[in-house]
Amino acid sequence: MQTDYDVAIIGGALTGSSTAYHLLVREPGLRVCVIERDPSYELAASARSNAGIRILFSQPENLLMSRYGHAFYAGFGDLMAIDGQRPDLDIYRHGYLFIANNAEQARDMERNHAFQTTMACDVHLLDGDGVRERWPSLTADDIVCATYSPGDGWIDPHGLLSGLHRKARSLGATYVTGGVADLDLENCRVTRLHLAGGDTITTDWVVNATGAWARDVCAMIGMRIPVEPLSRMVFFFQSQEQPEQLPFTRDGLGVGFRPEGNGFISGITSYDTAGSFCFDVQHDYFDEVVWPKLAHRVPLFEAIRVQNAWAGHYAQNTFDGNMIIGPWVGHVENFLLATGYSGHGLQHTPAVGRALAELILDGGYQTIDLEPLSFQRVVDGKPYPEHGVKA
Repeated sequence: MQTDYDVAIIGGALTGSSTAYHLLVREPGLRVCVIERDPSYELAASARSNAGIRILFSQPENLLMSRYGHAFYAGFGDLMAIDGQRPDLDIYRHGYLFIANNAEQARDMERNHAFQTTMACDVHLLDGDGVRERWPSLTADDIVCATYSPGDGWIDPHGLLSGLHRKARSLGATYVTGGVADLDLENCRVTRLHLAGGDTITTDWVVNATGAWARDVCAMIGMRIPVEPLSRMVFFFQSQEQPEQLPFTRDGLGVGFRPEGNGFISGITSYDTAGSFCFDVQHDYFDEVVWPKLAHRVPLFEAIRVQNAWAGHYAQNTFDGNMIIGPWVGHVENFLLATGYSGHGLQHTPAVGRALAELILDGGYQTIDLEPLSFQRVVDGKPYPEHGVKA
């Protein structure tokens, strides 16, 4: 196989394939290699994502990345077309609903709503009666306030990953199956990647797009990042009685749920479990923790039946819960990192791929300044967290 590339991307799921796509759209003929150890993507966070897309963020960088993601997914068929064949991407714009149950959550929500309004976002601030009027199936007695973004929703993660992967290949990206065992450094630059099978790849740029596995790749160059795998179980259930069309709902009680086909999916993120991979599902967790919160918010969910369940992972940034992107300034500047999304990666990977392409081709960000999300904030000990709902 070819062994010399302009850019080597480690990790071929959403971030890696988005980066390859954005590079090759701008620079046809660029030699781009995408290294993926599991081409089935069976355990990738991309394939196990709840796939929400929203503008309900408190920071301009995250909101602007989501806005680009919305535009990217809306035009996905045309952008990913190959020889006139447009791939389908199912998009469900049934809205996002964030619920505040106490005064602290309400203060964050009101402040975020004011910011989102200044950014010309279509977001409505509701009280309990406003929630009850729109969605009669929801218990609203304990709702202090809520925000609703009608243009948000969710997409099909499998169609997204498949379309991006095929398009990047059609543009000339080479996908190599294998894991990276080691990296060579010369004069503060990565020059070679050694694959587990024995092959060696030389390159001018390296992108670490391995998600929850990114810390292991970073360790090969002595870079310690505060990113750990955070296991998250998702349960698919059906209800005996169907409520009205519900949005993607994030309850201040901790539970989230949204429609999925002829049922719903739901889960609760336990942040104190970060640190290791676990793909086992604890079914009693649904009965003891998830179900009581679901039944409180939607009384119709008292009579439900779990049909399926799976475990995925967030690449959890334990420093401040926000993405880390860009180089390790002053140390290894041709090694670019994009990880630590902490649950909102799918909606930001189009903008991240574009941003990484800008760093490589332009030497700096051109569209959205993502410098506040650089690794330097970790070095300086200056967290930059989202306020309010985080994932």
